[in-house]
Amino acid sequence: MSAESTCARPGQSIVTKIDKLPVPKTLTLETAHKSKEGLDLEVHVLAELLPGPGLVKRGYVKPNIPGFGAFELRCDEGTSIGGTDTAPAPLSYLAAGIAFCFLTHLKGYAEIENLKVSSIRIEQRMKFQSRIPGMTTAKDASRHMVGLSKGVETFVHIESDETPATIALMVKVAEKACMAAQTVVNAVPASTIVINNGEGI
Repeated sequence: MSAESTCARPGQSIVTKIDKLPVPKTLTLETAHKSKEGLDLEVHVLAELLPGPGLVKRGYVKPNIPGFGAFELRCDEGTSIGGTDTAPAPLSYLAAGIAFCFLTHLKGYAEIENLKVSSIRIEQRMKFQSRIPGMTTAKDASRHMVGLSKGVETFVHIESDETPATIALMVKVAEKACMAAQTVVNAVPASTIVINNGEGI
């Protein structure tokens, strides 16, 4: 990833399709593996803060599945915490990703089962609590910085000629199939490795 001073500006493309991911320094780009148990896949992300004031980030993302392209994304924060509000915030991408993934599986189930569904719309609220300077009344917030997820509330609006029981089953199956939703609903393993000046610490 290059380090030229580039800031998101009004009118600048926030999402751009690119030929391939930049070469990562440490991350190994694995390939997806299909077995009788299912498809083991990964989404590879490279992200960096751009030089200069503000909180503009540039990211590159690509699932390791054939037929899924690579994209460059811009991300920012709101002006209340030092951003310039020129691109979606990280939590906006997270929330939208869950809703989009859910819609994919809802439509997929409807098509597999040949259900008569004319429209599907999701309205979703993700609840968080941020305990960082500027977001809390505590005077020593920097000593106790923490972010909390406090739940997801989802409304699925469906127009269909199918029975309520059929639609309820469709939603239940799609919700379980939605990997993005399951990531926040269930505890998942996570690890963080710090590379400081080229050396792990």
